[in-house]
Amino acid sequence: MRIFITGMTGFLGHQLGQKLLEKGHKLGTLARNVATSDRPIASNTESMIRGEKQSGISFYYGDITDYLNIFDVLSSFKPDVIVHLAAQTSVAYSFTHTMEIFNVNFLGSVNMAEAARRAVPKLKRFIFSGSVEEYGIQTKFPIKETADLHAASPYAVAKIATEKHLKYLYDAHGFPAIIFRNANSYGRKYNHQFIIESIIYQMLSGKSPVKLGDPTPYRDFVFEPDLLSAYTLAINSNNKKILGESINIGTGKSVSIKQLVEKIRKITGYKGKIQWNSFPKRSLEIPKLEVDNSKAKRLLKWKPKYSLNQGLRITASYYTSRKK
Repeated sequence: MRIFITGMTGFLGHQLGQKLLEKGHKLGTLARNVATSDRPIASNTESMIRGEKQSGISFYYGDITDYLNIFDVLSSFKPDVIVHLAAQTSVAYSFTHTMEIFNVNFLGSVNMAEAARRAVPKLKRFIFSGSVEEYGIQTKFPIKETADLHAASPYAVAKIATEKHLKYLYDAHGFPAIIFRNANSYGRKYNHQFIIESIIYQMLSGKSPVKLGDPTPYRDFVFEPDLLSAYTLAINSNNKKILGESINIGTGKSVSIKQLVEKIRKITGYKGKIQWNSFPKRSLEIPKLEVDNSKAKRLLKWKPKYSLNQGLRITASYYTSRKK
């Protein structure tokens, strides 16, 4: 199968690409030119490009904000499936860089979908990475896909707008969109800018105090191998009932940030101090995100295999081994 992945220099895209290569799929990918881009680029981009060329991946320079460029790339590669992962992924960043978030996460995604619709009329699936952040403040848990969406950040606004456009394309043109609303993912081996990885890194480094924000929000955390399995199931699925659907990818369980920190403290053996409320609170803080995953079980035959404790121990082991 010919599969085109955007965002392949990122956490999920790189791991997904490696798994698909192992299965014998032909991959195409896109990354911005380090020399000419006006936006920040992942530090590992150039090294990944060299590795990807060596592995036989069809590599294209480009930017999802450039429609004509994307159209030409997709016309050349002719994918069977597109997995659209490229995005600015930080909710906090979206408050101070709103226009960039809309340009990349919404307009860039519209460019990908519209170029795919026109350049690849026989496309089988277009898998989009949405987020549970789209739900915003809710009162009933676990959250089903039928719940109203209440954006609490520019990031969520862009994700919701993209969903609406993809569902319009499905209804109007039969465009084979599949929308994942992903829970908070973790398991990154080399990036400790996200909450779980950051806490593990700081605790294993012996930093004291570890400075954190509000300890009270509850979040649903999904481990990287479980998230990857959802994507591979969607890529290989012949179930047409998944087309045009939004699907929660989460564990159905949540913990507070304080509970999370205590779990990591126990795993790492950290003896230092925790300094809470070190950062300003969001104007619309979401108290709890915990999603119902029964639709994913029904349509994709997917369910998480790892408990939070198991995933945290494996993630901590990545950082422990790197210190040796």
